[in-house]
Amino acid sequence: MGSEQPSESRPSDDDRRRGGDPSGSRGKSDASGEDATNPPATERGGRGSVRERPVSVDDLFELLARPGNRYTLAYLSRTEGPVPYGDLVETVVDGAETPAGLSTAEFRDQIATRLVHSNLPKLDDAGLIEYDRETRTVRATEATAVAVPYLELAMDQFSAE
Repeated sequence: MGSEQPSESRPSDDDRRRGGDPSGSRGKSDASGEDATNPPATERGGRGSVRERPVSVDDLFELLARPGNRYTLAYLSRTEGPVPYGDLVETVVDGAETPAGLSTAEFRDQIATRLVHSNLPKLDDAGLIEYDRETRTVRATEATAVAVPYLELAMDQFSAE
């Protein structure tokens, strides 16, 4: 009687509030088919961190829907080592069409702002890149290479439209 161990199949209060299953069997699947709803405690999102789990397919496609992310990943997949942030901005500007009514300088400023405040942090959080704010450099990760086939598919899809 005194040797009873807590049951791991008993849902926690958090699981009940989320309507979740403690086994994770009802969670979202990632590219490997594993549950991505409840990541392991060792997984850390954030600036320059390494993820033990691949980004979910849903998250990957959401990230690839943004042109700046596609240009960023395409450029980084062809480079080795850290890339200066300024080079990345120029690559994205060169790959995109400047919207009517904007000068190239205004468009470059918009791209730079969007990269710093949205695109790069999201790609970094997903583990697809490493973004170092201090050195203002960006580099590919192992996950970048894994994403390349999906990136190529997205590039083909969006260029056909």
